Amino acid sequence: MGIRVGVSLAVPVLLLFMLALPGQVLAQAEGDWEWLRSEQVDALACPFKGDIDYEHGEVECGLIEVPENRTVPDSRSIELHFVRIRSTAEDEEEIRDDPVIYLTGGPGVQVPLYVRNLKDHSILERRDLYILEHRGIGQSGDFCPFFSSRNPELSAQDNFRDASRVMAERVTACFEKARARGVDLTAYNTIENARDVRALRMALGYEDWNVWGISYGSIMGQALLEQDPDGIRAMVLDAIVPLDLTDLMRIGGWYQRDLDKLFEACDEQDACARAYDGLASRYIDAIQALDESPVQVTVPESDIHPDGEAWLFQNTLVGMPFSLLYEQSNHPILPALLDRLSRAAEDRDKDFFTALAVADTSGGVQSSMGMGSAVRCLDGFMEEQARLLPEELSRNPVLTPAFGHPDAQREMAERCEELGLGRLDPSLYQQPQSDLPIVVANGAWDPITPPPLARYILDGLSNARYVEFPHAGHGPTRSVDCAGDFMNDFFDDPDAPLDEDCVESGESEAEYLARVYETDAVIRGLLMSETEPEALPGQAAWAGSSLVLAGGGFLTLGIGWLAGRVNRAPRPKGGGGRILIFASTVLILGWLLGMGLAAWRSSELSEALLLLGFLPWAGWFAWLAPLALIVAVAGLVQMFRTRLRFTLAGMIGLSAVALGVISLALFGLAWDLWPF
Repeated sequence: MGIRVGVSLAVPVLLLFMLALPGQVLAQAEGDWEWLRSEQVDALACPFKGDIDYEHGEVECGLIEVPENRTVPDSRSIELHFVRIRSTAEDEEEIRDDPVIYLTGGPGVQVPLYVRNLKDHSILERRDLYILEHRGIGQSGDFCPFFSSRNPELSAQDNFRDASRVMAERVTACFEKARARGVDLTAYNTIENARDVRALRMALGYEDWNVWGISYGSIMGQALLEQDPDGIRAMVLDAIVPLDLTDLMRIGGWYQRDLDKLFEACDEQDACARAYDGLASRYIDAIQALDESPVQVTVPESDIHPDGEAWLFQNTLVGMPFSLLYEQSNHPILPALLDRLSRAAEDRDKDFFTALAVADTSGGVQSSMGMGSAVRCLDGFMEEQARLLPEELSRNPVLTPAFGHPDAQREMAERCEELGLGRLDPSLYQQPQSDLPIVVANGAWDPITPPPLARYILDGLSNARYVEFPHAGHGPTRSVDCAGDFMNDFFDDPDAPLDEDCVESGESEAEYLARVYETDAVIRGLLMSETEPEALPGQAAWAGSSLVLAGGGFLTLGIGWLAGRVNRAPRPKGGGGRILIFASTVLILGWLLGMGLAAWRSSELSEALLLLGFLPWAGWFAWLAPLALIVAVAGLVQMFRTRLRFTLAGMIGLSAVALGVISLALFGLAWDLWPF
């Protein structure tokens, strides 16, 4: 399960595979493994240099060589890419000599995302941070780099069952082609991933280090307790995936849990309760409506949509809010988003759905789905999902199938078996027993790895302490500002009391937006950029030329007035019209700056908010545009009424300024940036 940035919104299909050798092969491996093929660590010019902003020496990269399959004596060698982010401590003496190894998510999320997100994390104030790019990911030998782009027409399906089955087809193609190239797919599982972490520690020469794992990284951490117990000094596990999986794959039920929390919290805020009365039932009805009748929209012809048509199914309504629950910073907009999605389904709003169809919803996440799919097969994620499906359908008959058609969910488990990647021997995935100092953390609002799973793993961890961040989503040790200090204090002295203030007060309760300034401006811009890109220059020219006239008039008239006051020159004739036109420039520029500020602040809160509109206070600025138009027209009228007091050049100049204001105001009207 990868870290969610921004708005990683391409989840409806991927959520079926959010985490996951036949058992008899690994069971043969006893005693010592050939951990490394070479004790040498090769330095590497970081492959993401230029894409991520950092100074020389702050981030370093390297490669180690390991066997692909440690249970096969003549297994080929593979190289694994790792990253070291140096401590930000100014004094070398402040840097601890026990670094942290970060266990990444997905499985399959590539390392640049973590470097970008963690290079400023406060854990670096005392320690270096290492990140291993797991086998089969990115620069560690991605064996299906074209997983989703090969045969893109597969994505063009006109029914939800076939759209959900696309993943099974891609997995089959990936595995067959990789195996034909000599890839030993049975070696891509969590047990081998954990052994690679031990190999990296050995290659770097550390007797032990601190371990920090989030989401899929938490299941790796549990496996590491068995594979390298002596190499672990202390451990923080967050967003827990139990090693034996237990109830992990009840995705529809876990989403319902967060929806219940959301609606209950909304009801406790009077403005939210009034604004969204009845939303819970409307949202479920909207999902059912798209299940019964998907929305067909017209999109630009492309490799994925060769006929210029796209279909949007019920997963569209669950994928975006589910993803936004990951980040607590997005929580304030969730009721408004659910309301907008419900209205879009009720009204069959094709503009809104077209915008969703053409939007880039990757959120910048690069994931190696070949490796991720192998892990999900071999670790048993797909088998568990199929096993729990009947019960989940009876418990959550609307939400469970919205994350993937039941036929596709069953087929994935069958496909794993058919491809020779059935579930690993469960005895290798028993919940670990350990007395190592461990902090088990979870966000109370985590939609995919919720607190019940975190509490479940505590039984075998005799020296573990559980903390629950009450307002956080997925991976609070990553996202809460004080979490770096919290973890550093724990790693400094694993037996000391924990900083409960960080846990309880690190994040505030969400204050939900009871209303937004509704505008389709962003949706229109997105649609135009995708469907009518040739129209964009004309729109830009309209706005730009109008701004030049209005802005030039503001400067000219303003400077002229100031100069007159300084020089005590007599006031120019026709001052009424001149003053009105100048006032109109102030109003229209105030409108423009206000809308820009509102768009920026809205995106800072959540980029998804821009699909709904802007923060509520944008509505006050919206009134400035029609007011500017009225004042500009009044200025023109007044100027022509007193035209004998103006020179011809003066009338032409003032008319141009007024027309610029009027034109810019009408541009705002055309782009739905007025208050009505």
